[in-house]
Amino acid sequence: MSSGQIKSSTVVATSAIQELVGLDATKLQNNQVEFGYTSGISGMENARQTANQMLQAVGEFSSAVLKQANKFPELAQKIEKRDVEDAKRWGGN
Repeated sequence: MSSGQIKSSTVVATSAIQELVGLDATKLQNNQVEFGYTSGISGMENARQTANQMLQAVGEFSSAVLKQANKFPELAQKIEKRDVEDAKRWGGN
């Protein structure tokens, strides 16, 4: 599929999200960074907290992207059906 084109093909839509469908983003949200020794080292504790916040944000973002990506095949199916009906109305095949 060329970039910038919108297609009403369920095959194109399915192949576009194929890599995302198998992703389990819930595992990403539950990751935590732990250091063996942070007591008394404020920079290490701050780094651990920051890394954990980033992991949480990446997990939430991945879940949101996957949720939206899963809508593409259904949307393409509806557009394809509409295109077929329009073609029939206009005397196409």
